[in-house]
Amino acid sequence: MENFEQEIEVKGHLVDSSILTRIFDKIMDLKGDFTVAEFSIGKRKQDYSYARLLVRGNNKEHLSNILEFLFREGATSVSLDEVKCVASFKDMVLPDDFYSTTNNPTQIFFHGEWINVEYMMMDKCIVLDPDKKVAQCKINRDVKKGDLIITGERGIKIIPQERPREGVDIFQFMSSSSSSERPSQQIAKKVAFDLYKTKKEGGKIIVVSGPVIVHSGSSDILAKLIKYGYVNGILAGNALAVHDIENALLGTSLGMHIEDGTLAVRGHRNHMTIVNEVFKAGSIKSMVEKKILKGGIMYECIVHNVPFALCGSIR
Repeated sequence: MENFEQEIEVKGHLVDSSILTRIFDKIMDLKGDFTVAEFSIGKRKQDYSYARLLVRGNNKEHLSNILEFLFREGATSVSLDEVKCVASFKDMVLPDDFYSTTNNPTQIFFHGEWINVEYMMMDKCIVLDPDKKVAQCKINRDVKKGDLIITGERGIKIIPQERPREGVDIFQFMSSSSSSERPSQQIAKKVAFDLYKTKKEGGKIIVVSGPVIVHSGSSDILAKLIKYGYVNGILAGNALAVHDIENALLGTSLGMHIEDGTLAVRGHRNHMTIVNEVFKAGSIKSMVEKKILKGGIMYECIVHNVPFALCGSIR
């Protein structure tokens, strides 16, 4: 019987920063298994702790999914793998399995050494210059045809924040049981009446929306309003389009399943995947014409010739 296991190691302030706890929790949450092969704890505040674990999965894909989360916590494979890269075949277009960055310091393992990634930013890609041994974080629009783009999760080391700070996680607002952005039934009825009255009197209706309409699971409602002629134009930022298309193609928004609020596997890169798909197709309209995009807010806008401007909403 084939064993699906891999040995990983992690070093840092593992206890007081809860790094090791998050690693254990993630393995168990994903129904994996592990054995602690070695653990040494720092004796003084400035000393690092070290842990070596044997992680097991049910199959190759299951193990890969577990490892991806662990690598994001700062773990690395004991048997160091060379980072993988694929050349971009078109300006502003990334390979399908591109690595989506975090805002934490990051290194890649190339030709036997760890190289610091320059200009770190969240939700970008890493471009490697093999001759100069230089790795840089870049946004999609700065990628040129032939650039070597880092792919996958192997050969990449993240240095996570070691001491958590008090406050709300960047995605935690999604899990709140109550939100000021959720309208009351009375307000919803008033808006519905105003929409009906305006349309009946021949007026024009412009929707100014942010991505919260997708996060909250209301995008289907807006899509139907567009379909039935209650919307004459949309003013929004790029986020509305990105997360609407993410929801239409992947069933997530900000990497979270709309229906139950759970985080999708590799969900952190979903919106970046959508941006890349739009660049590959050439435009949102091209995605509809090529039958890649088959539903959602942007789909209905294209099909029903409703104009939209994605340049920042008016507050």
